[in-house]
Amino acid sequence: MTANGLAIIAGKEFSDHLRSRRFHLLFGILIVIAAVGMITGAVQYSKDLADYNSLQVIAQDDPTLAGTLAGLNPSILSAYSQMGGLMAIIGVVLGIAMGFDLVTREKESKSLKSLLAYPVFRDEVINGKALGGVGAIALAMGVVLVVSLAVMTLFGIVPDLDELVRILVFGVASFLLVFTFFALALLMSTVSKDSGNALLYSLIVMIVLTSFIPIFAYSPVYSAVFGDPPDPPGRSTYSYLQGSSAYMVTSVAVGYTSGDPIDPEELKEYERALREYMAQKQTITDIVTLISPTGNYQAILGAVSQPAGDNAPGYGDLLGALAYNVIALLAMPAAFFGLAWARFMREDIR
Repeated sequence: MTANGLAIIAGKEFSDHLRSRRFHLLFGILIVIAAVGMITGAVQYSKDLADYNSLQVIAQDDPTLAGTLAGLNPSILSAYSQMGGLMAIIGVVLGIAMGFDLVTREKESKSLKSLLAYPVFRDEVINGKALGGVGAIALAMGVVLVVSLAVMTLFGIVPDLDELVRILVFGVASFLLVFTFFALALLMSTVSKDSGNALLYSLIVMIVLTSFIPIFAYSPVYSAVFGDPPDPPGRSTYSYLQGSSAYMVTSVAVGYTSGDPIDPEELKEYERALREYMAQKQTITDIVTLISPTGNYQAILGAVSQPAGDNAPGYGDLLGALAYNVIALLAMPAAFFGLAWARFMREDIR
């Protein structure tokens, strides 16, 4: 691999992305979401801050209320939480749209064989395509952050250093989420014969990662798969069939509590069983979150969008709590790109 060949291919791919109508459309939607989300958040923040200041005046004569208000100072970071939820959807689509035909387009036009006939190595081709996409994604996320900060400035809101750091973490996490699905689409583009199949496979894997796997963390689904939590002593639950049809079965659970004294040993056994059940549920939830890129993104987003205050965790504690999520959000695109690289290097070009 030579630096000159890699730079030429990466520059061409970056330019192609910037001229793509798909990129223009999805990038425009991202900008609109960022602007509307921040305008809505800034208006709500101004209202919340005015209400908070009014309560502070009242709290001067009421020590109890003053204690209740401690740590509840409104923060503009809440607007990024709302914006991040919408960006997760559009960002995933943007990543797939940018990567699903990078290789299949060359196959379909028969230009891949001609490209490799030049003094260029295969790894330069796949690495250049990836770097061009990374550059376009980084540019899009950078503009989104600039737009959000510009909207805050227009409303007279100036984030402090802690909030700026958290906003930067939000931008990095958003970039990694989009890059994850770009790498997934690039992988599907290398293993598929045409762009239609590559897009279909990318969407199927995306649905599995973002919708199917996370449902196992929901309490009703978890209970259906792994069983219900233990009943407290002295209480039993009975289910009976209320109605059924060819399409739906409805059951009703009714709990009965006896008036007998509770045996201390039974209570200890119940507490032990409940702890084991909740620990198992937390383990399954953590595994599901780590497997799902959007789950990791939402975990990071939820942590960094919490208002900063005296009781807020420091940077070290925050990164420590999110270490597994950050590692997973880094490892998944790396795995997708590694598989795409290995597949492309062994591709039989005819």
